[in-house]
Amino acid sequence: MSRRTRGRGIRESVEERLPSRPVLVFYCYVLSRSLAFTVPIYVVFYQSRGLSLAQFGLLEATYTVAVLGFEFPTGYLADRVGRRNGLAVANALGALGAVGYALAHSFPAFLAAVVVRAVGATFSSGASDAWLYEVLADEDAETEFARVSGHARALGLAGQAGAALVGSRAYAVSRLLPWALDAAALLAGVVLLLAAVPSRRARGNEARSGRREAVSEESRNRSASDTADYLTVSEAVTVTRTEFARPGLRSFVAYTALFLGVVSSALLFVQPVSVDVLGIDPARLGAVYAGLTLVSAAAASQTGRLEAVVGVSTWFRVVPVLAAGGLLAVLAEPWLALPLFFLLRALSATSRPLADGHINDEIRSRGRASVLSTVSMLRSVAVAPLKIVAGALAVSALPAMLAALGALVLVGGGAVAAWGVPLADLPEMESVGASAPEEER
Repeated sequence: MSRRTRGRGIRESVEERLPSRPVLVFYCYVLSRSLAFTVPIYVVFYQSRGLSLAQFGLLEATYTVAVLGFEFPTGYLADRVGRRNGLAVANALGALGAVGYALAHSFPAFLAAVVVRAVGATFSSGASDAWLYEVLADEDAETEFARVSGHARALGLAGQAGAALVGSRAYAVSRLLPWALDAAALLAGVVLLLAAVPSRRARGNEARSGRREAVSEESRNRSASDTADYLTVSEAVTVTRTEFARPGLRSFVAYTALFLGVVSSALLFVQPVSVDVLGIDPARLGAVYAGLTLVSAAAASQTGRLEAVVGVSTWFRVVPVLAAGGLLAVLAEPWLALPLFFLLRALSATSRPLADGHINDEIRSRGRASVLSTVSMLRSVAVAPLKIVAGALAVSALPAMLAALGALVLVGGGAVAAWGVPLADLPEMESVGASAPEEER
């Protein structure tokens, strides 16, 4: 074999392993949204501008409600203007919000910046996954969606960890520098989208048209089935109401929404607890957040193993009590707060997909999207008041606020259990474990 032939073979092998240009563009876009340099310092920044923790809680609740309220209209607009333009608008509004934060000196100004960023977030919600699927469909590689999406998530988490380290150091140089870096990363994503992603793909449309003409009879039948599953608004409401009429599912959604909402609310106060209670230098918060991100990624990667070994039922019987105990313990030993935050990040990263998986297993295929959207909305409705209450309690004493959240898990979980039996229909550990080998194959 000649040297030229060997060289060509090596190049072809490398090209097969490297992502295609459209997928590489997608990776870069995900990175532009993941480089959140302000995450480790934004609460400290709020306080430096005179905001109280109660106002911080109100801002976080406003963000949650704004995302909930703008989700549908911005989704409709994104469909009208196209994926590329919708995602570009998301990044542009995110950058505008970052500038708004940097220039804000009053609560109303911060409130306006929060709403702008929330609207931007809704433009990207779901659109990025849809864009990735279409990119892979153009390459006849739809089956690679999970793998490519997983790589993008890993890249995003790595970017978050690195940005956290840089952001805290940048804050030590200038309080405005992390916001400038945030805006720059988001605007780089806008430039990338406009320069590298065509607004109209004539070739892609032709290719998809050709594939539709050559589709097999089985695919036609599946498409007809999908059309038959289309629901009107009234039918979607009826299906959702029927599913939630089942006491087991209804109480499980309420139980997990309470637990996840408490964990989310507690994690909002990593910065003030670290600085005000534990005396950690703000310049070192980047290392804390980088560690939290890596712990979250490691825990999420073990979700399948936990489901197989522990089981969903056992997990949700033990984990909320464990989290509540940790939150209550902070009242007696404040130094436990930092390891507790790492524990809560790990529990959140695993509990959410476990809960979502069980809910998916319990509901029927017809109307699945409507039911899952309702679950997401209920979680948002639950977490918004929790953030407001947590912020109000944090003004007096941060450890007491965390302990109150722990008590809420115990009391609220008991009330939900009295109202229904949230874990009655869950599979036992043995049955879950028995199915694990088949899933792994």
